[in-house]
Amino acid sequence: MNSKNAFIYSSLALGVAVAITSGSASASGPVTPIQHLIVVVGENVSFDTLYGAYKPAKGQTINNLLSRRIIKADGTPGANYGLAMQRKGINPTEKYSAKPLRGDAYPTLPQPYQTGMLDLATLQFMDSIPDARFPADLPNGPFQITKYVPYGSANSATGDPAHRFFQMWQQTGGNNFDHSLFTWVATTAGIGGDNITDAPVPGDAKQGGELMGFFNMSQGDAPLFKQLANNYALSDNFHQTVMGGTGANFFAIATGDVAVYNNAGILATPPANQIENPNPQAGTENFYTQDGYQGGSYVNCSDGKQPGVRSILSILRKNNRAGNCEKGAFYLVNNYDVPFNVDGTAKELGADKFVYPPQTVPTIGEALSAKEVSWKWYTAGRDAGDVLNDDIYPLIRASVDAQVPTTIPEPDRTQIVDAKTYGTTQGAVYNSIGDPHNASSNVVGTPALRDHLKGMETFLSDVNNGTLPAVSFVVPKNLVSGHPGYSAPALYELFINNLVNAVQSKPALWANTAIIITTDEGGGYFDSGFIQNLDFFGDGPRIPFLVVSPYAKKAYVDHVYHDHASVLKFIEHNWGLQPLSSRSRDNLPNPITSTHPYRPDNQPAIGDLTSMFDFSVKN
Repeated sequence: MNSKNAFIYSSLALGVAVAITSGSASASGPVTPIQHLIVVVGENVSFDTLYGAYKPAKGQTINNLLSRRIIKADGTPGANYGLAMQRKGINPTEKYSAKPLRGDAYPTLPQPYQTGMLDLATLQFMDSIPDARFPADLPNGPFQITKYVPYGSANSATGDPAHRFFQMWQQTGGNNFDHSLFTWVATTAGIGGDNITDAPVPGDAKQGGELMGFFNMSQGDAPLFKQLANNYALSDNFHQTVMGGTGANFFAIATGDVAVYNNAGILATPPANQIENPNPQAGTENFYTQDGYQGGSYVNCSDGKQPGVRSILSILRKNNRAGNCEKGAFYLVNNYDVPFNVDGTAKELGADKFVYPPQTVPTIGEALSAKEVSWKWYTAGRDAGDVLNDDIYPLIRASVDAQVPTTIPEPDRTQIVDAKTYGTTQGAVYNSIGDPHNASSNVVGTPALRDHLKGMETFLSDVNNGTLPAVSFVVPKNLVSGHPGYSAPALYELFINNLVNAVQSKPALWANTAIIITTDEGGGYFDSGFIQNLDFFGDGPRIPFLVVSPYAKKAYVDHVYHDHASVLKFIEHNWGLQPLSSRSRDNLPNPITSTHPYRPDNQPAIGDLTSMFDFSVKN
């Protein structure tokens, strides 16, 4: 169970009442016809998982499982299936290696697990055991999920692959030239042993072959994602910014940077139990010593003597890359919760709290406000209507009502039931680690800035009332985010469909709007695409990325190398902002390509998304 699952679980189990805030900002003029940018961020699917079987329009090329003949259009193994064959790793030392040796091939994939899956009838997480819907003898390579679990069915959720920082480095070796260790890393390291709930143990990492699954657009899967690609611009070279999971990547979406441990703004050393140690435990193949969502997550990458650091720095040196690691800084490379509640009050910190300290890393919201460009970060679950109107609210209320003693006099009892129901529902639907401005002491401590943090009810109201800001970030509720385990891509599609329809129903708004649709990270799923070494933190694997706009190139597949900081670069280009800081990724130049369309000649480099637009279009 990942940290977000654990948070949802604790919210469902306990229930905490939380208050709500609201606010707005103003706008100034852009340099392109795009007056409104809406960035929608779902959860945890790689490019090949979603678009691996996509056939682009005539005249367009794409790099995916189908084009590389790893699979056929019917989902069966293709002539080059061996390119995705999974092998067992060999680590001859007692130290972490980001590039383990390759051993024998798996005879078949390990049976997929149901780790992280939520039973919506009981609101309880299922046991992390093999998922009987899948056979135990899947072929060694990518397999079509929907041959066993129908797309969009009531029980379409599947198990949640491991997706942590040091694991992803091992799976890809940094550049993903050899992607044969995805399965071995997942099934030996898992999500780490430092977990309070459902913790993996050596020999049972509670992971199987689920990460090798893909959806098949050639067989009718993901119809909306296919339709959007057919009509607008799709990138097949867009990457998550940080190796690892949701928290680090959402923080990077807002900052182009990484959260750092500090004490009142001064660099400090975290509690010992919170420092990552990916060296394998004695007697294990690859089960990390100190790793997990209630344990090791910080790393001092300026010190080659720290566990796991030397191996990654060695790869960077061979590629003439800097680590971007400040001396003595401990960076958060995995998921901890943000330091503030929704009402702006501070959460308790400590060795057993797994909450990172308030940050002073510059954010895109602060930069927009300083330039008087209007913006909002809409995280579903912040607004009261998001909570009270959610489908699970009455289910949770019935459960809470059954637990609160009937001997409590009214109206006190009803008030207790209401408060616990609201808090529990909000904890389940609100993606706290997907609300990174709520980690900034500058934003939360300044009412005029905190007033830009809203919920989905406010977003829809702003669309309907013509009050949408220039820049909007939209984060769906957990249960419709597409996250494996407790959601599925079909639910994210429904969310996207409603959002796009709402915008397109307002012709004046749609005429000058670009909707970006992506995910925070690949969720640990297999992907075959090249990865550029930018610094110690990533890049990570490819993820889906669409530009939906009257100005998007039509039925176009873009090959320019991008990552989440490319969204920041587009915002800065369009509204005349400078890079957020001297170390943020938006400082990197745009790619120059002459020898290979997917690999910049001038590495490290990332694009600014302008290659996906045609601004000569007349509306």
